[in-house]
Amino acid sequence: MDDTTTVGTLRAAVDEFVAERDWYVYHTPKNLAMSIAIEAAEIMEHFQWHDATASADRLNDPEVRAEVADELADVLIYCLSFANTTGIDVSQAVLKKLQRNQGRFPVERVRGRLE
Repeated sequence: MDDTTTVGTLRAAVDEFVAERDWYVYHTPKNLAMSIAIEAAEIMEHFQWHDATASADRLNDPEVRAEVADELADVLIYCLSFANTTGIDVSQAVLKKLQRNQGRFPVERVRGRLE
């Protein structure tokens, strides 16, 4: 589905969901930023206290994988709602940031290295 669903389609679906429930009054930048962090922390809970190998292995459990997917969806939904509320163009922001990061982390200097 990632290959056929656009960011615009997802933003519209989130907008419709929020608007139908009259939740835009609650979807302030502060509340949405906090919600993104909270949901991201819920992803982290699935891997807390596990080393790198064990945390990757946890995703082989279908139940854990489904729970992590739900939390990831929550993060993305709040991010898209944040974009809707603030009028930030997600595609433009991501591409601009990647371009800036290309200058900060040139391949010839960082390939295979943590920096």
